[in-house]
Amino acid sequence: MRSRFKRSIFFVEKHYLLLLAPLLVFVAAIALYPLLFSFYISFFKYRLTDPNQARTFLGLANYINAFHDKTVVTAIRNTFVFVAGTVSIELVLGLGLALLFSGKSRGMRVMRSFLIIPMALPSLVVGLVWKSLYNVDFGVIPYYLKQLGLDMGRGPLGEIKLAMPAVILIDIWQWTPLVMIIFLAGLKSLPREPYEAARVDGASRWQSFWRITLPLLKPTILIVLLLRTMQGFKVFDIIYAATGGGPGTATTVLNYHIYTVGMVFFKMGYAAALANILLIIVAVLAVLYIIVLQRQQI
Repeated sequence: MRSRFKRSIFFVEKHYLLLLAPLLVFVAAIALYPLLFSFYISFFKYRLTDPNQARTFLGLANYINAFHDKTVVTAIRNTFVFVAGTVSIELVLGLGLALLFSGKSRGMRVMRSFLIIPMALPSLVVGLVWKSLYNVDFGVIPYYLKQLGLDMGRGPLGEIKLAMPAVILIDIWQWTPLVMIIFLAGLKSLPREPYEAARVDGASRWQSFWRITLPLLKPTILIVLLLRTMQGFKVFDIIYAATGGGPGTATTVLNYHIYTVGMVFFKMGYAAALANILLIIVAVLAVLYIIVLQRQQI
């Protein structure tokens, strides 16, 4: 029995690539091929409405045109505004909630369970619900804001200056619980010895937080930044359900504009180029975050 087990282990060690072949083929089929095809068609003029039409090779024209397209530039700017607003606020709120609900009592566990409900809802549903809450005629939020004497005009989602903050608030409501959970895990993993030493030295809670908790949480903070930044750049459902990119282009982010170009106007070559630009932006930011994270762990 033992010799048979050893032969099995030897076979696995010697032929591990053969055993991984089905998985590698599956990953290549669903991930690698679409990625390579996206890069390929981004160099062509290719319309989905006429797939039999000969593709016209354009070289880098799609990429060059993207940076001369005012809508694309606006979409990139809106994307960075959305990511900066959501990630920064979620980081602060998530850490604050994690510190507030880090207790082990039954009440704390119940409160944490309620707080994670928004995260479990589909983003499309969340966008539709908040669209109703923001409605200028029968929405709850405009009603109470009017009671306070604030003029909502066409509502939070109908005013150019209010639309992006309103969408950012939706994302914060849904995804702050995820940030809280990550920080809770990070807080539970912190060693207790530095806090005991600080208590003996007479350090206050604020001093312990600023000089012990935050430095020890740097890897966790970077992980939160990485995850939420990547998710922020891919935002689509909330924009699609709540605003449709409007009013005008006030909430048109790059991912939504890619959908419009590809699935509304059927310009697949141009849409592929825009998708690759988004991929490069996210990849560069991810690499920078990972480099910083590795330096923190040294």
